[in-house]
Amino acid sequence: MLSQTVVCSFLFALRALSSPITPREDSSSPRVTFGIIAARSASPVHLRSVNANGGAFWIGKETASYCPLTDQSQCPPGNSTVLAAGGGGASMVCVAVIPFKCLADAWDQNVVVPGGQQVYVAPNGALRFTTAHSAYVPAGSAIDGFNATVGEINGSLGRFTFNGLGADGFLACPVNADGTEPYQVFANVKGLSDHDVPGECKDKCLGFSALTGPYKADDPSAFVWQYT
Repeated sequence: MLSQTVVCSFLFALRALSSPITPREDSSSPRVTFGIIAARSASPVHLRSVNANGGAFWIGKETASYCPLTDQSQCPPGNSTVLAAGGGGASMVCVAVIPFKCLADAWDQNVVVPGGQQVYVAPNGALRFTTAHSAYVPAGSAIDGFNATVGEINGSLGRFTFNGLGADGFLACPVNADGTEPYQVFANVKGLSDHDVPGECKDKCLGFSALTGPYKADDPSAFVWQYT
């Protein structure tokens, strides 16, 4: 979950929104880390953080992470869901592994686990991430089509978007029949049907804008060992 400080930064930026910063398109482009918050006025998802949990992304569930080290004091202290981007331009994302490596047209979470954890959109539109130590992505999924602009620390907000698979935005789909949280995050892909979403009722899903708020690249709270 985004910390109170980060959420306050989001609120401040919403009152004084300026042009977002796009990563420089050269190999010296700095690595940026960012959290995502939903924006849909007068809705239960407005200004709620988007968190990784159970291989999927949610609004209304806490971030789920794990560290296998015996000495837990050596584990990364992060408890938020943070994505990482940078390296060779806007379409290049550096995976937080040791050593760092970059994957073209892909988006990864800010993790330490060797191999990283890749973010993708499943064929049914669900926004998901790979299991630690595995690069498996189901056939028909999209690992490209993501774009992000990231604002300044304590300044402007950016946006996280996905235009693959014919998508035109993100949806927050409630698991419960009464429409209450938690909400699973989906890309509104072409052909998305009732059977693809929790509760089998697409009409209960809420469209939202995915805003980005940056973390400092050296901020320890931006790192976990792995998301689960």
